[in-house]
Amino acid sequence: MSGRKRIKRFSKTNRRRLSLVFVFVIICFAVLCIRLVFLEVTRGETYEKKVLTMLNYNSDIIPYQRGDITDRNGTVLATSENIYNLVLDAYVVNYSTNENTRQYVIDALVRYFDMDADEVAEKLDENPENRYIVLKKGMDYEQRREYDNFMNSEEEEDLKISKVIGNAIWFEEEYKRTYPFSTLACDVLGFESADDTANYGLENSYNSVLSGTDGRRYGYINDEVSMQTETRLPQNGSTVVSTLDVNIQRITEKYLNNFMEDIGAENIAAIVMNPNNGEILAMASAPVFDCNNPHDTTVAMSASEIKAWLEKKNSEGSGKWTESDLIMNIWRNFCVNDSYEPGSTAKTMTVSYALDQDVVKERDTFDCDGGQTYAGDGTYVSCNSYHGMLNLQETIMYSCNDAMMQISDLMGKESFLNMQKLFGLGQLTGIDLPGEISCRSYVYNEETMGPIELWTSSFGQGYNATAVQIVSAFSSIVNGGKYYQPHIVKEIRDDSGSTLQVFDKVLQRTTVSRATSDWMKEALYQTVEQGSGTPAKVPGYKVGGKTGTSEVGVRGSDDRLVSFIGAAPIDDPQIVVYVIVDRAHMDDQGQSSFASTICGSIMSEVLPYMQIFQTEEITQEELDTFAALRERDIRRENATVSDEEEEAADDEAQAADENVDEAGDGEDIVSDENTGDEEVYDEAGDGGGDEEVYDEAEGGGDGDGEVSDEAVDGENGEDVNEEGEDAW
Repeated sequence: MSGRKRIKRFSKTNRRRLSLVFVFVIICFAVLCIRLVFLEVTRGETYEKKVLTMLNYNSDIIPYQRGDITDRNGTVLATSENIYNLVLDAYVVNYSTNENTRQYVIDALVRYFDMDADEVAEKLDENPENRYIVLKKGMDYEQRREYDNFMNSEEEEDLKISKVIGNAIWFEEEYKRTYPFSTLACDVLGFESADDTANYGLENSYNSVLSGTDGRRYGYINDEVSMQTETRLPQNGSTVVSTLDVNIQRITEKYLNNFMEDIGAENIAAIVMNPNNGEILAMASAPVFDCNNPHDTTVAMSASEIKAWLEKKNSEGSGKWTESDLIMNIWRNFCVNDSYEPGSTAKTMTVSYALDQDVVKERDTFDCDGGQTYAGDGTYVSCNSYHGMLNLQETIMYSCNDAMMQISDLMGKESFLNMQKLFGLGQLTGIDLPGEISCRSYVYNEETMGPIELWTSSFGQGYNATAVQIVSAFSSIVNGGKYYQPHIVKEIRDDSGSTLQVFDKVLQRTTVSRATSDWMKEALYQTVEQGSGTPAKVPGYKVGGKTGTSEVGVRGSDDRLVSFIGAAPIDDPQIVVYVIVDRAHMDDQGQSSFASTICGSIMSEVLPYMQIFQTEEITQEELDTFAALRERDIRRENATVSDEEEEAADDEAQAADENVDEAGDGEDIVSDENTGDEEVYDEAGDGGGDEEVYDEAEGGGDGDGEVSDEAVDGENGEDVNEEGEDAW
């Protein structure tokens, strides 16, 4: 017994310790189980989503489609078209269980997309696990059509290959902004750049409406360890329906472009408005740009013209000008972003307000002796001619500056400033286009307007305005006194065509009474019939309008801006057309017939298009004249006519122009411009027609009533407005 090995046993103390450890482990395990059950019940869904998120294997953005911009009749002016990026999944190719996958993919890319086989192979080798290799960008559907036909083929051999390469080659969908009419209404539309930035025009001002929200397609492994795909569809942008009429826009741009080709100008612009609701039917200026390729300056000018333009700008000492500056200048909307002195078109405001406020009577007369002399310092402000005794209507017909100065004296400074405010001068019109300027700093106020400034402002000199300000004010004068906010958007529609918002006319204030409006319409009609606006006559229609001329740049220079604003039919105006020609490329830039002829040409096509019927008898002479002008336009549009035929057509049209300009008595027509001591006024505006010589006022003024350099007492006259030069 003594030789047996004794077995050691746990002591009582050790057994107690082991039991405590075992109980502790059991308690911890129980607590853990209770905690897991608690988390499963209370927060199980949250943790499940986190796990699924971590298991996300793919996420693709589905781009939204930007909304269209259309004209009032639904013609698309701007749209977004599908384009595709060709994408290669190298991982699928390199880790495919089919040994032919690589060759099938390369062959398909070479055959259907003109890819280089070696280049594709190199990409597969350089990025063996890359699942997103963009091979081509910006493809249209025609470039992928043949490949899609192959992938949808039911032929056995095609099916075998398509099943193998289907996941290796795929397309990423995007949208590209396009403008079907290229340059048409470019100033109004603006453009979208490659980085999806909305620049200028409606693209910019309605960017939030046109934009949408991207969708997303993503996949993950669900709780049953299976692939799950979910898609959140994109929300497309809304369609902007503009007030433009594409046909009226085309007509307007045609005559502006014709002038630019025949004569040329630094700027030329036109607005066609419905005076009864403020809708803009057409808005155009030149030079133009292609909305599809806005950086291409050759659309606006030839290489030699660009070089000459830059040389001229750099020689003026206003800083270093580059081609980028030229592009930015072309992109601007002249009608909204730039200002100028309106000239005699503003006389319609002066006379209308004075008549409405009972400052003058319809029967009042005014003696024009060639100008006015300010007694304070002897400053002499000239008229454009010696008109003699004129009644109130004739002051408009013959555009008498002297009479306007006399009327402004009767009004007084305070009343005149109230008039400018009433007609919206120095204020934003609120038109729904970006970058509108108010010209507030270019309009006189209580502190800056003195007697001379009052005189010159009465006939539209010394302060600046924009084209949209003038056309809105004039529309209120001829529509019975209602000033409507100008606008260029008619409706907003969703991508399914349902109307979301309608922009109705907004009456902002009343400017003149109905009686004053009727009186002014008759004065404007007589201005076109036998006054300074005869080139704007349209056979068969009663047209009323007013010419305007102003200096551009340094006082005393020969640079002129001419304009004409007209309404038709004048008894019940349905359209107002405003044309501005800035510094025509002619020695004599101050011919208002440049603008009035363009206005008449636009109306001659727009009125019949709008189904506004003729009310006046047309003589055979007028029919022949109109036929000759139309033949010239048609020949200009046809590139196949010979030089001899074109020259003959131009001769006929020139003779027709002379006939148009000689309508009326021809003797009482007084030039609205004056650029020297003695000027030959050509009514036709193109070198034809009878010529009449008008002797300049004694003061020797340099333009349409600017301050003469020769004051009565021999001192130099002051500039009309140092701030009020052109704002360009």
